[in-house]
Amino acid sequence: MDTKTMKETQNIEAQMFKTHITPILLIFALLCISFQPVSATTSLNETNATIVSDLNQTAGKDLISLVDTTRLDIGNHQFFDVIWSPDGNHMLIDTFVSAYPKGEYQPGGIDALYAANEDGSQLTRIAWTERTSREEGRAITAPMWSHSGDYFSYLYLEKGNWYQIKSAHLFVMSNDLNFIQKIELDPNVESESDPSNFRWSPKENKIAAFIPGKITIYDLDENNNVSFSIPGDNVDLTNMEWSPDGKKLVILKNNHDVITLDIEKRQTIPIFSAENVGGVQWSPDSKKILFYELKTSKQGNDLSYDMYVKDEAVEKPLKIRTFNSGFLSMKQWYPDNEKFLIRVSSGGSYTLYSLSMTGDLKKLIEENGNLDGMVTPNGHIVTTSPNPGSRNPPYTRTYDLSLLNGTDRLTIENVAYHAWKDADLLFVKDNRVSVLNTSTKDICDITLPSTNSGRIRFDPSGHFIAVDNIVFGLYDQESYISTNSGNATNSTTPEVAILKNDMAEHLEPKTTTEPSELPGFTAILVFMGILIALACMHMKK
Repeated sequence: MDTKTMKETQNIEAQMFKTHITPILLIFALLCISFQPVSATTSLNETNATIVSDLNQTAGKDLISLVDTTRLDIGNHQFFDVIWSPDGNHMLIDTFVSAYPKGEYQPGGIDALYAANEDGSQLTRIAWTERTSREEGRAITAPMWSHSGDYFSYLYLEKGNWYQIKSAHLFVMSNDLNFIQKIELDPNVESESDPSNFRWSPKENKIAAFIPGKITIYDLDENNNVSFSIPGDNVDLTNMEWSPDGKKLVILKNNHDVITLDIEKRQTIPIFSAENVGGVQWSPDSKKILFYELKTSKQGNDLSYDMYVKDEAVEKPLKIRTFNSGFLSMKQWYPDNEKFLIRVSSGGSYTLYSLSMTGDLKKLIEENGNLDGMVTPNGHIVTTSPNPGSRNPPYTRTYDLSLLNGTDRLTIENVAYHAWKDADLLFVKDNRVSVLNTSTKDICDITLPSTNSGRIRFDPSGHFIAVDNIVFGLYDQESYISTNSGNATNSTTPEVAILKNDMAEHLEPKTTTEPSELPGFTAILVFMGILIALACMHMKK
């Protein structure tokens, strides 16, 4: 073949290369994308679940090992609550097992707090306490993440006679388990079920804490703080909430005084005072505060509620409506900032109302029995009422759940538990986890390879879901080598790193060795694609 013919052949090959390389690369890119993990927005009914961690075999075994069985009996109540960080990369595990002196049953047991990766691996015990006596004891409660997930906090309580709280300390740690700060709180306002004397900001890594005589705002990113004096003897805070924009706080002092704290201006602003005030809540846009004044008759047998709204555009709160009968319970603002959901109960009857800020009242639903309700992110109403069948064997607690949208009502019976993922409602029924799209009313199931029917916790990234003590992965788990799933019941020693259990000093945790991960299929495809491209370039030459 002469030189001219060879050049013509090479030109033809080059043109063919240019013509075909683009679609080849596009096809290759599509192949790579098709093997990527399912995203958080992917429809859950397209997702299968696999067990990645059985917390009962790790945290649960470690928890049981903390019970001194020479003097204590272990009860039949064991509790797991998974709290994922906002980015979904870490989890806290709040655990409890009932325990009591041998032959002397009484409330109490062992509390323990653990931290782990998002799939339950690299488990570390942060702290644990025992409260098995009426005379004294300790407890850990309320682990909470900061807005970014860079920090978390938990309470360490010391208790005296009949479980009265003697002292309360707030511990703040980073997500890599470094000790950041220890804050002594006012024990007079502490409550295990709903701690009201500390709150994380909804916007920044700031935490507000009530110590005797003042509220201090700690800025963990800037490493500084600012304090607001709260004068008075025996101050009791029954409410402390950040505004949704993170610029203000509202507190309820001694059930008498509604006070706002302006963080930027460093101002304390009293807005209302009465003998008995309650139900203080910010509107979603941070511009309004709703609350009520509770009044009793001279005989003390009649109650009335005066509803007030304080708008930032006006100087004083405006009374919008009075309720003269029944017991009123404040529920939730609607997303439009103009309506609020309330419940009124009287004589065994429960009624949900929509209350507008102009005082207009709309009856939504009335039932006999303990009816409750909440507002969904898209403005619908979800109600729950106990199922009478729960009183019959096998005594499984269930309730009927209804979704209200105008005159439309969708009811799901015998629900054991429910939770929220954005505007989707997750619920457990007949040992199956289902997802209700509250906009389309479509219901789909998450197929789980077990029959659990307890608490649901959804990883914010959408990759994992915790049902009771089991963590399920909702995407391809081939790259995960789980040592906690499967037949792990014969395991004797859980692999749990332990943070030094000294509340005055925190050391960095020990870590367990994890098996190295093999390259995923996508990585192999990328490598093959590079080889193909290099070969094509060589042919071009």
